Amino acid sequence: MRKQRPARRTILKAMAATAATGAAAIAMPRIGRAAPKKLVVGKSVATLLAYTPIDVGLANDFYQKRGLELEVVSFNGAARMHQAIVSGNLDIALGSGATMSAVAKGEPSLCIAQTLGPPADVAIIVPYDSPIKTPDDMRGKVTGVASTGSVTEWVVFELARQKGWPMSDMKTVGLGGVEAAVAAIRTKQVDAVVADVAAGLFLEPQKIGRVLVPCSDYIHDFIMHANYASTKAMNEQPDAVTAFCAGWFDAVTLMQKDKAQTVRIATPIMKFDQSIVSTSYDIMVPKMSRTGRFDPKGLKTLARSYVDMKQMPTEPDMSKFYTEKFLPKTA
Repeated sequence: MRKQRPARRTILKAMAATAATGAAAIAMPRIGRAAPKKLVVGKSVATLLAYTPIDVGLANDFYQKRGLELEVVSFNGAARMHQAIVSGNLDIALGSGATMSAVAKGEPSLCIAQTLGPPADVAIIVPYDSPIKTPDDMRGKVTGVASTGSVTEWVVFELARQKGWPMSDMKTVGLGGVEAAVAAIRTKQVDAVVADVAAGLFLEPQKIGRVLVPCSDYIHDFIMHANYASTKAMNEQPDAVTAFCAGWFDAVTLMQKDKAQTVRIATPIMKFDQSIVSTSYDIMVPKMSRTGRFDPKGLKTLARSYVDMKQMPTEPDMSKFYTEKFLPKTA
């Protein structure tokens, strides 16, 4: 077992092993067998459906049977999660493909798997009675996004690019997380927000907001979500990182075959009604990668997004930021 470092933030809680109990799912050493390898895994956001292969995998022993013990931590955003990688307190990070830019800036990690290509789990959401009826009506509107330079801001500018509108026509305001986005729609502080598609589905029955368009409807080649491994974990526990990837993609395969179980496990995690989680499943889960391999077209779009958002002066060599050596072998 790894000794806890003094600098490590207190673990919030272990994630659910089953939907019924919410008990910590930690694989214990078995008599006559080697002690499990431990990995500390971070979710950049606790409630995203895209990260529930951790929870589904734990509930079905996909990690435990490979000799892994997972300590799962949830963060309030990607910035703090990647700080934990830099400080050496995190082995695996579940986050945005866009944060491969952190590797470019010297973070001691590599992206080890593409988990979702098109941005199917985010949508442009407008007030229920908004005059905005189609994406063509978005020109000149004020859109709330998570933060300046985020993927949620880029999808707004990408809409403008595809429509041939000047970027200056698209006005954005950084709001923070989903709760702030919902509040902004309720009070009509903005014309639209980019947020979790489930938030729009939640607001629609209340006639407060509605999904204008899932962003994957107009952005097809991208890397929305990805898993990362710290350099330390890759160097010191390569077999554990490989086992983690195998467990993850076993979980994805099961999720795509067993909607009922996935929705049952994800509902308390996402904190929405089961009907909303079910619809979110239909929009996003079928698009999750079952191999983890990186889509060249998605990488190309991601590289361009760094230039679009003025994060980098030119498109970088994306091959320096990821590896596929830990992924399950395919036939």
